[in-house]
Amino acid sequence: MAEGSMPNLAKLMKAGVSGTLESVLPPITPPAWTSFMTGKNPGKHGIFHFVETEHGGYAMNYANATSRRSPTVWKLLNNAGYSVGTMNIPFTYPPEPLNGFQISGMDTPSENSPFVHPPSLREELTKHLGAIQLDLRFLGAMSTDERRNQVLAEMEQLDKQWTKTALYLLENHPQDVMMFVFMSIDTVQHYFWQYMDKDHFLHDPKLAPKFGRAIRQVYERLDAAAGQIIDRLPPETTVFVVSDHGGGPVVDRTIFLNRYLAQLGLLHYHEKASAGIRSLGKKVLRFGFSMVRSTLSSRQKSRLALLFPKLLQKTEMAYSAFTSIDWSRTKAYCSEVLASPPSIWINLKGVKPQGTVEPAEYDALVNLIIAKLAELKDPRTGRPVINHVYRRDEIFHGPFANEGADLVLDWWSENSLFSTQPSFPEDTDKPALIIREHKPSETSEWGGTHRLNGILVARAPAFNNGAEIETPHLIDIAPTILHLLGVPVPEDMDGSVLVDAFRPEFLAERPVTAGAASGTSGDDRPSGYTDEESAKVEDRLQALGYLE
Repeated sequence: MAEGSMPNLAKLMKAGVSGTLESVLPPITPPAWTSFMTGKNPGKHGIFHFVETEHGGYAMNYANATSRRSPTVWKLLNNAGYSVGTMNIPFTYPPEPLNGFQISGMDTPSENSPFVHPPSLREELTKHLGAIQLDLRFLGAMSTDERRNQVLAEMEQLDKQWTKTALYLLENHPQDVMMFVFMSIDTVQHYFWQYMDKDHFLHDPKLAPKFGRAIRQVYERLDAAAGQIIDRLPPETTVFVVSDHGGGPVVDRTIFLNRYLAQLGLLHYHEKASAGIRSLGKKVLRFGFSMVRSTLSSRQKSRLALLFPKLLQKTEMAYSAFTSIDWSRTKAYCSEVLASPPSIWINLKGVKPQGTVEPAEYDALVNLIIAKLAELKDPRTGRPVINHVYRRDEIFHGPFANEGADLVLDWWSENSLFSTQPSFPEDTDKPALIIREHKPSETSEWGGTHRLNGILVARAPAFNNGAEIETPHLIDIAPTILHLLGVPVPEDMDGSVLVDAFRPEFLAERPVTAGAASGTSGDDRPSGYTDEESAKVEDRLQALGYLE
C-alpha cells in the first residue's frame, strides 16, 4: 500500500478503522472461519480442524458445516429480520437455508454437490456466468514451470469468476448483509512464498524472476476486485475486509511427533509393523500413494477418489502409519495426516476404546509430555523448537471442548516455527527433529504457512476515520456486526463489540446490549459426508497441502 499498489484498501483504511486481527488458536481455516461466523471459540461451536475424531474411537472423519453446533451470525440476522447472502466462505457446506442465499466454500466435495441455496440461484448463475469452478486442477503436481504457470493462471481465473459472481449478486440479488470470500491469497502464499523470500531455505534464485511476484500480483488483483465491489455500493454502506489468519514462511525445522512419542515409550507400534514383507508392502503402498499425490492432477485424483473411496482411505491410513499403532500399549499419539496443527491426544480410559491412561494419571502424563517437548532444541541455537504447548482447557471452553486435542503445539509464533511429517515404525531409531537442507525443492510443497495475526479494515458512517483498533479478535466481528444493525449480542458469544471503532455519539445513542444466549444444537455430530464425498474432500485438502 505504501508503494501505491493497493489503492482501494488504502482508501478504505483512510476513511475508516483498521487493526491487526488476532485469529483463534490454532489459526487454521475451519475453526477460524467458524469462530468468525459464530463469535465463539471451538469449544462452543464444535469445529477444531478439517477432521474430527469419531466418538469412542480413533478414526478421523472429515468435518463440514454439519459439525457446527452454534448458530451463525447469518441465521441470527435472519431471525432479526435482515436478509443475508454469502459466497465461498469455508465450512458452509451444506449451505444454510437462509433468507437470501448461500454459496458454500472449500468444504464442498465437488462441483456436482448441492452447494448453492436456493438451488434456483445455481441455475441462474450457470445460465448467466457459466459453470462454477471450485478447485485448482494442477495444484497437487506443481513441480514444473508449466504447472506453476497453470496454477497461477487458474487462480486468476477463479478470482475473476468470483468477482463476476459477486458483482452479479450485488446487482440482481442484493441483501441487507453480504459477504464474499477469495481464497487465492491463502493458496498463493502457501505455495509461492519461497520464490519471493530470498532468505527462505527453499529459495530458488533461478525461479525468483518468474515467480517472485506471484503473491504480490494476487494482492493487487484482489485489491482491484474489492474496489469493483465497493464502487457498486451506496456510499453509506458499511464495509469490512477481514482475513481469518495471517501468513509467513515455513522454516527448516521438521519434527516427527509420533516417532518422538515412540522414543519416549508413550507410543508403541505392533511388533510386526516394521518387519519383513509386511513392512515392504506398506513401503510400496506409501510410495505409490506419494506418487499419485505428486503426479496426478486434482481432477484425475477426484475421479480416482470417486471410483475407489475405500482404497484411498486405506492407502491414506497406511501412509500415515496410523493403522500400525498398538493402542493397547499406547498412552499418547498424534494424527500425522494433518499438515497442521501438530496436536497430541491422550489415550484415556473411558474415552478411547483401548484407553491405557487412568484419569488419575492424566495431569502427570500431560506435564511429562510438555517437559519432553521442551527438550527438542535447535542444535544451532540450543533453544527449544516448540515455544509453547497449550493444554486443551487453556484455549477451548464450552460443551464441546473435550472433542479437541489434549495438547496443541504452538507452530505459528515467530520463535516457535516448525513443520511436521508422518512417522513410520521402521524409522523409530532416527532423529525426531531434523534440520532440512537449504536448497530448492524438487516437488510441490508449502513455502508459506499461517500466522496468528491477520488484518481488519472497516468503513462505516458509525466508525471513526483513520483510527487504529488495538487488539481486535476474529471472534469480535460477529458481535460488532450485530451491534451495528441494532441486534442484541447473545450473552454466550465469546467475542465483544469493537467499541473502539465507533464514534462516541453512535455509542451514546446505541449502547451495547446483551441478548439471550444463542445456544448450541446438542451433543450429536451428524455424519457430514458419504464415503465418496469424503474421498473427494480428502483429495481437495491434499491438493491444497492441508493433509500430509
